[in-house]
Amino acid sequence: MSRSLQRLAARKQLLLAQSQLQRMQLSVYAGDARDALRPAGVVGSAIARPAAAIALVSTVARLFGWNRVARIARLGAIALVVFRFARAWRGSAR
Repeated sequence: MSRSLQRLAARKQLLLAQSQLQRMQLSVYAGDARDALRPAGVVGSAIARPAAAIALVSTVARLFGWNRVARIARLGAIALVVFRFARAWRGSAR
């Protein structure tokens, strides 16, 4: 009897730890989304709007556990920023 009570107590602690971890992950993802949507005035809307959309897709994908989609979205965001900076730099060099 004591053994099953100990097993139940350990299971309860494990479930509580898992729920706390999921709650922390959700708050990190929400913070990432909030940060991605915020910098429109700082970076410039030409970069921030598409990058914010990609970051939002990445965040939603991570919430659903689609890590490959999230990774592709992050790489797309980096490629977009590099492309925009290269185009702006090439335009200012003329």
